[in-house]
Amino acid sequence: MMRAKFLYLKVRGFLRRYLSQDISKSSFIGRNTQLLGIRNISIGENTTIGEGCTFTVNDRSLNYVTLKVGSNCFIGRNNFFAVGKRIEIGDYCIFGNNCSIMCSDHVFESPLVPYRMSGVTTEKKVKVGVNCWLGINVSILGNVTIGHGSIIGANTVITKDVPPFSIAVGNPFRIIKRFDFDQSKWISDDQIDDNRYFDEDFYLKYISSHFGSLSKAYHAASSQFGDI
Repeated sequence: MMRAKFLYLKVRGFLRRYLSQDISKSSFIGRNTQLLGIRNISIGENTTIGEGCTFTVNDRSLNYVTLKVGSNCFIGRNNFFAVGKRIEIGDYCIFGNNCSIMCSDHVFESPLVPYRMSGVTTEKKVKVGVNCWLGINVSILGNVTIGHGSIIGANTVITKDVPPFSIAVGNPFRIIKRFDFDQSKWISDDQIDDNRYFDEDFYLKYISSHFGSLSKAYHAASSQFGDI
């Protein structure tokens, strides 16, 4: 009886994913990845989601997307995203393995209530801008915006906003470099003048017009394709 129930749930989940209007058929989702709140999740074109990921939307009563993954992204294996109010990941982003985005917490007003029953918060939101690269084991916590074109080093914990075109490392994190377009290189001076690339829409148009659709990284995302 239990085996039949598990089979039914597996088939139902597959059909929900396949029939979803917000999950592009041109994207690849690795095995053992789970979408909890699938009707609130959007995945763009030519995006690769590694196996073993868990994306969970905590408020599933809403009738609109609260977790948006852009197009031409690569999300590594075993990523964990917990949506409070909203998570938005821009186009052309790279996430290493074992990254997490946590903008939802368990309510902990009283230890006399089991935390599994105390509810979760749904007020916080996270935005990762266009063409950001997050190394392995990066954690993003709370209300955070990571500006477009930025790089977050491995094992970094992000708790505050990161400006566009920055390199951030550590726990607590610090910004060690910014990209200077006049010199065309990363420099340690954080006093970078704004220019046209600081407009994210312009930056996305530049990236997409020069590089278009990217190929999916099947082997990096899933062991089912074997060795190369």
